[in-house]
Amino acid sequence: MTMTAEPQSFEEAVARFEVFLKENGYSQTLIWVEPADLVLPGRRAIYVRVPVPSRNLEHARKRFVSGITEGLGVTFGTICDLPNATCCYAWVPKDRRQQQEHLMGPGLKISAKTDSSRVPGIYVANAIRWHLLKLRYRNRTEMTKDLFG
Repeated sequence: MTMTAEPQSFEEAVARFEVFLKENGYSQTLIWVEPADLVLPGRRAIYVRVPVPSRNLEHARKRFVSGITEGLGVTFGTICDLPNATCCYAWVPKDRRQQQEHLMGPGLKISAKTDSSRVPGIYVANAIRWHLLKLRYRNRTEMTKDLFG
């Protein structure tokens, strides 16, 4: 087992995540998503609003810095696959208890869904369609938060 130093910057952490994704058959084109960007229709697919807000990348960066600085760690993980991109997230435990529950150290934890648990994403670029999907599946809104962390 080779021990590697923890990434010192968000860019270094993302580069490490991209290598991990490539090794596991994922696209290295990352789309950082938040719960508001997703709709769960109740079948094995996830609707993804595109384009996602540009601030999502900055949210991921802030979570990385916060998790590393506070010693709570940060997880980069996958949500779903789009045809040429991977929807992913950055998550930080809210406290030491949650850190322990998620088996996290003070550094970067990366994860990806296995082949049997990979979920396809469905692009939704039309704003009207997006609002109709959100309305139709509004009772599943809280479930999107379960995908993160």
